[in-house]
Amino acid sequence: MGGFPAERVRIELDRANVPSASIAWVRGDGSSGTFVHGVADPVSGRLVDASTAFHLFSGTKLYTATAVMVLVERGLVALDEPIATYLSDLAFHPALTVRHLLTHTSGLADTLRAFLAVHFAGDVAPTTGVALGRYAIDPRKPPAVRARYGNVNYAILGELISRVSGVPFARFVNDAVLAPLGAGELVFEDRGEGTAVGHVHRFSPMLLLLRWLVPDVARRIRAGRDGRYVTLVPYSLDTAAIGGLVGPATGFLPLLREMLRTDDGVLRAHTKREMLSVQARGAVGIVARDGVGLGWKCGRVDARTYWNHEGGGAGFCSETRLYPADGLGLVILLGVSQSGALSRLCHRIAEVMRSSP
Repeated sequence: MGGFPAERVRIELDRANVPSASIAWVRGDGSSGTFVHGVADPVSGRLVDASTAFHLFSGTKLYTATAVMVLVERGLVALDEPIATYLSDLAFHPALTVRHLLTHTSGLADTLRAFLAVHFAGDVAPTTGVALGRYAIDPRKPPAVRARYGNVNYAILGELISRVSGVPFARFVNDAVLAPLGAGELVFEDRGEGTAVGHVHRFSPMLLLLRWLVPDVARRIRAGRDGRYVTLVPYSLDTAAIGGLVGPATGFLPLLREMLRTDDGVLRAHTKREMLSVQARGAVGIVARDGVGLGWKCGRVDARTYWNHEGGGAGFCSETRLYPADGLGLVILLGVSQSGALSRLCHRIAEVMRSSP
């Protein structure tokens, strides 16, 4: 991708006051590339390089969905089976299926306190069952027709994966998805070494939410100040299945490479086609508004379809995107909390990369 407009992207990132960024891309012919920007650690002055890790946040749902599809291919899970078949001790609407959860058509509402729950180095990571127990699930709520994005759907899928596989969620994803893909750099725990420091604007509503809903987290998560930003200490998301993956931009390329393949690989070809087909309509993305597949969100620019998943939380923002018709997959990782403006910036960068020779 020799035409990548590095200077244009750098200007855009500086204009948006992005302290750190890493971008990686892969093409269907196997070629790939990286672009890095900024300072990973403002205290030590460590610069971002290709090995610098970032939080992917909700882009992790693509890996959770892939793990579910591995179980489907093994005959252990059926997409249109009620979730109660697998989690019989929990209360769900009898019509709620695995497919409803994958496509955000469950009708269930999120529990913000559960989404914000994190742990730090030295803390014991909760199981998927403990994390799921923090979500308020109304068993009277029937599934919906149109998609409405919710983290609760993938919190349930995380427990499904643990129960059906018989091993902890993170271990199954590592053994059945990451290792076969060759994505062993990715982890579900951020211990700080080699990771970019997260930044939150000091007037961000995120800090107010933390103080209000999880005051202990708000107290422990602050590291210091970097200009207009509050910097954060390393932390890990309690509900790993909704957004727990951490790694360098290049570490997320193997999944994109797999999804660009039209033959069998880690997943069978027909499974990948189903994942990248619109299953439900609804504006589930910040920029992608055409509907949702299995895990992936669908967007359109003019007549061109793309598939993506944004990610964002305290201190980090990401964009994972596929242009199947162009044979292009890319991931954009930013060391600053997500906003609508930053998601639109990621969209512009992705479109610039798609149109570059």
